[in-house]
Amino acid sequence: MQHSNTFQRRLGELLRTNRLAILLEIVAVFLPVYLGLVISDRLGSDHIPLGGDLALKGAPVGYLGLIISLVALWGTAKLRGAGWADVGLALSASWFRTVLMGLAVALAVLGAVVLVINPVINALPNFEPRDMSAFSILTGNLPNLIINLVAIWFTTAFLEELLWRGYLINRLIDLVGKRTKLTWVIAVTGSAVVFGLVHSYQGPVGILKVGAVGLVLGLSYLAVGRNRWPLIIAHALFDSLDFVSHYFGG
Repeated sequence: MQHSNTFQRRLGELLRTNRLAILLEIVAVFLPVYLGLVISDRLGSDHIPLGGDLALKGAPVGYLGLIISLVALWGTAKLRGAGWADVGLALSASWFRTVLMGLAVALAVLGAVVLVINPVINALPNFEPRDMSAFSILTGNLPNLIINLVAIWFTTAFLEELLWRGYLINRLIDLVGKRTKLTWVIAVTGSAVVFGLVHSYQGPVGILKVGAVGLVLGLSYLAVGRNRWPLIIAHALFDSLDFVSHYFGG
């Protein structure tokens, strides 16, 4: 038992201070979710049947990859002695203020998409719309819309913000080893790149657009004092708007 505790302490110290160990941890956390999405895309599986016309957006293999990634995150965080506050999940002193910040972040993201991101992408040569076929289960199907809205509020928004903003940005800072303004910008940009690549099932344009949204979210994460709750609220709000748009055929 003593040898086991000593090994865990040494491993935890490596994950806190050794750059190679930090890099390997990041790969271990993100590789499962990435492979799960890639395999799902290759299999043509983009939803989970719930019976009848009901279906949940996403695929079993993709969710399995996400679960493995979360287990890896939890296990390595425990070894490092990290807690919820280390990924921006400390309890808010004022939830009213947190909700207001979430609304502000949502407006910032929507403004960036409408005023900057979409015009730039539409101006690209050989522009092709991103592949949004995975959202076809929502079109004109109110029960599916409701089920998937509930799902994104309690799963997607929370988990994506946990992985890409709360976890990855902070671990990239640890990887660089210095907490300067420049390294925060580098970490936010790196997180946005990974965020875009994981959405490769939406095609090249999807990677660009999701990556750009990830950049805005990352900068917002810094702007709200590295508090992840406003980003969770914002993420759920603009995903809900996107789902409603697909329901109406948008």
